[in-house]
Amino acid sequence: MNKTVLFFGKVLIACALVWFSDEIPAQTVFSGHDFVVTQFGMEEGLPQSSVNDIIQTKDGYIWLATFGGLVRFDGQTFTTYNRFNTEGMISDRLTKLYEDQEGGIWVISENLRPFLMRFKDGVISSYPFDVNSGTTVDLGQDKLGNIWYSAYNEVFRFTGETFEPSEISTNSIQVQQALNDTMGVWLPGRDKIYKTLGDSVILMEENTDATYGRFINHIHEYPKHSGNFFYGTDGGGIIYKTRDGDQRFTIENGLPSRFILDFEFFPNGVVFGELFNAIVYWNGSEFVEFPTSYFPSDTQFKSMLIDNEGNYWVGTSARGLFRLQERVITMIDAELGLGNDIMLSLTKLRNGNMLFSTNCGGIYEWDGVETTYSAIHEYFKSYCNWSVFEDSKSRIWIGSRGLYLTESLNEPGRYFTEEDGFTGVSIFSIFEDSDENIWVGAQNGVFKYDDSLFTYFSTEDGLYHNTVRTIYEDKEGTIWVGSAGLHKIVDGKVEKIELLDTSNFDLVEQPQVRSIYQDADGAVWIGTYGNGLFRYKDGEVVQLTVNDGLFDNIISHIVEDEFGNFWMGSNRGISRVLSADLNDFINGNIPEINAYSFGAKDGMNSSETNGGFQPNAVVDDEMNIYFPTVAGVAVVNTRKVTQNSTPPPVFITGLRTSEGQVPLEESISLPYGTPFLEIDYTAVNFTDPDNVNFRYKLENLNQDWIEVGNRREALYSSIPPGIYTFRVIASNSDRVWNEVGDSFELTIIPPFWMTTWFYSVLGLLFISGGFGMYYIRVQQLKKENEKQRRFSQQLIDSQEKERRRIASELHDGLGQQILVIKNRAEIAHQLMENPGEVAEQLDQIRDSAQVSISDVRKIAHNLRPVLLENLGLKEALLSLFNEIEETSEIEWEFEVGEVDDLIPKEKEINLFRVVQESIKNIEVHSEASKASIRVKVEKKGIHSEIMDDGKGVDEKLIKESNGMGVAGMNERVKSLGGELFIRSNIPSGTIVSFKIPLE
Repeated sequence: MNKTVLFFGKVLIACALVWFSDEIPAQTVFSGHDFVVTQFGMEEGLPQSSVNDIIQTKDGYIWLATFGGLVRFDGQTFTTYNRFNTEGMISDRLTKLYEDQEGGIWVISENLRPFLMRFKDGVISSYPFDVNSGTTVDLGQDKLGNIWYSAYNEVFRFTGETFEPSEISTNSIQVQQALNDTMGVWLPGRDKIYKTLGDSVILMEENTDATYGRFINHIHEYPKHSGNFFYGTDGGGIIYKTRDGDQRFTIENGLPSRFILDFEFFPNGVVFGELFNAIVYWNGSEFVEFPTSYFPSDTQFKSMLIDNEGNYWVGTSARGLFRLQERVITMIDAELGLGNDIMLSLTKLRNGNMLFSTNCGGIYEWDGVETTYSAIHEYFKSYCNWSVFEDSKSRIWIGSRGLYLTESLNEPGRYFTEEDGFTGVSIFSIFEDSDENIWVGAQNGVFKYDDSLFTYFSTEDGLYHNTVRTIYEDKEGTIWVGSAGLHKIVDGKVEKIELLDTSNFDLVEQPQVRSIYQDADGAVWIGTYGNGLFRYKDGEVVQLTVNDGLFDNIISHIVEDEFGNFWMGSNRGISRVLSADLNDFINGNIPEINAYSFGAKDGMNSSETNGGFQPNAVVDDEMNIYFPTVAGVAVVNTRKVTQNSTPPPVFITGLRTSEGQVPLEESISLPYGTPFLEIDYTAVNFTDPDNVNFRYKLENLNQDWIEVGNRREALYSSIPPGIYTFRVIASNSDRVWNEVGDSFELTIIPPFWMTTWFYSVLGLLFISGGFGMYYIRVQQLKKENEKQRRFSQQLIDSQEKERRRIASELHDGLGQQILVIKNRAEIAHQLMENPGEVAEQLDQIRDSAQVSISDVRKIAHNLRPVLLENLGLKEALLSLFNEIEETSEIEWEFEVGEVDDLIPKEKEINLFRVVQESIKNIEVHSEASKASIRVKVEKKGIHSEIMDDGKGVDEKLIKESNGMGVAGMNERVKSLGGELFIRSNIPSGTIVSFKIPLE
């Protein structure tokens, strides 16, 4: 499942809790907002699809009662406790949960013989009852700590070891005392109401004439000590009892069902009633049915929870678990009238409406409720338009392959041609300055139009590049132009602004500028395609990237809201960051930038925004920001966005060595020589669990925190003897850190030669150097362990770098080719009456498809060579050598023996990568004129030598190298059981050799 379903229902659960002594807090109704709904089922880890009860315990976990066992949920992982993995569990068919003051979870099951179970610290205790079957009613704990359980018309008190039946008192004096008592709890019987008084149980009300239905399921005084009560009955609906009288809610006055399962009361004042087949909420005067449009039509509701982060959870019968999160982003898409939802340019009209230009799908008008195909197409026949703009004179400008102007959407307009002095091709941006001049960014430069003449600027006038994507005017009237580089235009002269120093790098170009914005302090912020964000202030340029905390290095839009936040669109989603944080980071006042991201989880159809066309992101009168995306227009309600200020609880959940699982304790001891230790941990977060970030360290081994992102395990190998403390902390998606986290003490027990008595013996032998040898050995072990730690961290970084590379190739290469194919197919469709032009478009589509196929093959080959998979190791190496020989300026010699089937198939890639990395090092670093590679088969194994006549390298530097190259080669050879040797003489070349033994 894991279906994220987006609905446009009208919902907001509101409200602050106001405590009155004699009336219930007033509630507002659900209105005006949407939920993003995520469904969790067995595919996500639930043991069974019926979620009968939901609670959140004091430690932050959510617990579920299912017909498949007791389930713990941290936001990402479901952990099930059942009869097969938990000793003492008698039944898996669970119906209700209750947490006591000590953190124990009481579990009520559906069983022929009634009993209670208590789950605490992984241990289950069971308590049977000698009462009629199927009569479980309620469970509660008073302020004195007593646990009470009511079944039918009997009440039991927990003694610490068992439940004992209590005598029921009807003494009128005690009844009055119970009414005034604030320590006891109310309990329902089958047809009676009880209140505890100390260790006694007092009969408060008796339903002899079945006034409330067949029997009473639940009773709740709310607010506490107010004298107001909700009765939930079996067949009689809900009874609301106040000092002014009783009020009944049932089918006759709007209640969806007469059968009440339970009530839920939440700290924000929301009261829910869980009915047999519906959920209702109290609006202050009556119960209203919770909107069901979020769920499948046949959903049966069983339970409800609002967690401490404000998320809503609904348990159902056979449909699993649902999470409802209030949407901060809504979409304008096909459901609201768009025929093409790939957005390019957006503009706000003076009448309050908007125009949306789509990717070769024409222009649409948005009136705040729905979109319609624009009337402009009655006269304007171009469908591939990259810019749409309304100027201060209410004229509509459209940039397509040419420049079009009309006085009204309902009137014909005109194209500008060379006769007008306009020679622009493919118009990407249109902008109006404060003097009402129109600026046009095209594929061949930028044009200024003063309503009579066009002035043209290009590379001949000083532009870095002619393709202009964005134009901006600052407070001083300076025009900024973004192409493949940044420029100012002042008094008709172009000035280049160097964002990157390219003087020492022939292949490095200026960044592709996609957005420009000036803040209140006069700083100009520049968003780029792939180079992050730049600040230009007082002639100084500062670059910010994901390494500094930005969400993405692609920034296609920059919009500032009324709270001082920058909202930035990128290929991975929309991000928000305080402009003050950006400046504080640049000034060294904070260690990193706190960027908050929004995407599909927040209501977007696709996280990818579309940039490079102007105007793009626009703001309406309510400060909603409209972003163009590849799947509609994303509307961000900036006033609704709040920071999740709840730091996630952090827990160490498991330890494992080569010997198996290790019981979790505050102090753990392991023997010396333990090959590896795996530590599992988690953080409880339900709003955005995928963006929880972790840091951990093993104090006395490494004092600095290791940043591991969302990875939830730590791996250590061969830890030296000593006493350590493992600590792990985490932050939620809004970078709110739990600085305490979780920890345990770890002792690695020294071998006998490291014990105190052995030290005494060593003392006697100190003159012979024994102690010195021991000290050297310990230092060696520490160095080896630190080396292993560095390699593990470098391996993680290398994997992330490879993922980013693949994602970039897919988007920038293959994605663009497919978009070209799609556009040309749509153009061909529009030219069906002209076979010649259709044939030309089909030829272009064929060529683009061939390029796409080549790109896919290249990406796949980089991941794992196809020849290695199909023809074997020898052919894969020969193919690699042929490729190098054709492209390299170095004179190569190659020799490959019959190496196929000599090592396990799954490990052949390791030998291939070692050879490949050696070639890469020679090509990049050696400055050699000649090189050779020999991979030979000898009696004892495979022997390879890679030699060059280059400048060589200091062998000491090789040994101390922290790079993934040498370390990765060494680890790959070790995985084959071999050894790697590197010898180098400066300046007479380098020899890399390795021997792999054969079994």
